Amino acid sequence: MLQPLIDNLCFVGPLERSTSDMAALLAATRGSGWLPSRPLLACPGGYTRSCAYSDERFEVLLLNWAAGAVSPLHDHGGQHCWMQVLEGQLLVDDYLRIDAGERPGFARVEAQGSRLMDAGDLDARSGRFDLHRVSAPAGVPALSLHIYAAPLKEFAVYDESTQRCHVVRSTYDDVLQDVLRPSMPMAR
Repeated sequence: MLQPLIDNLCFVGPLERSTSDMAALLAATRGSGWLPSRPLLACPGGYTRSCAYSDERFEVLLLNWAAGAVSPLHDHGGQHCWMQVLEGQLLVDDYLRIDAGERPGFARVEAQGSRLMDAGDLDARSGRFDLHRVSAPAGVPALSLHIYAAPLKEFAVYDESTQRCHVVRSTYDDVLQDVLRPSMPMAR
């Protein structure tokens, strides 16, 4: 269950930790069993976003990727994000926004490379123009854990061929009721 990770993050929030501390925390809790007590929602050919925990400081999501599923090219709404592959593999295509973001709806983006992430690999995002597209390779479903600090409310989606972007509201496909509360008091 995700409960030990959530309890640890409630005690010391993700923005109070270094990237290496977050990587160590995720590595240490990786073997503790990630799956909730019921199956995650699935979307044939796509992916689902299940909220495991959310408060004003951070949220924890599980993304269930069908083989061949592809996210849009996106930023993280100015939030910090840590993504760890739990099962399967994910391909991450990195991009950088190279315009100043001064014209609404317009964005110039530039590919920065791609990498295949295996179970246990961590991807960290921060900054307004730190973009990526994530996909599960054909024939390989995947599961990933995402921690956002603070909760991701809105983010921008980009179309590199038309140099356009637009803001979308973040939504959940499911809320996992069995892990929504910390089991120990939160630090203040």
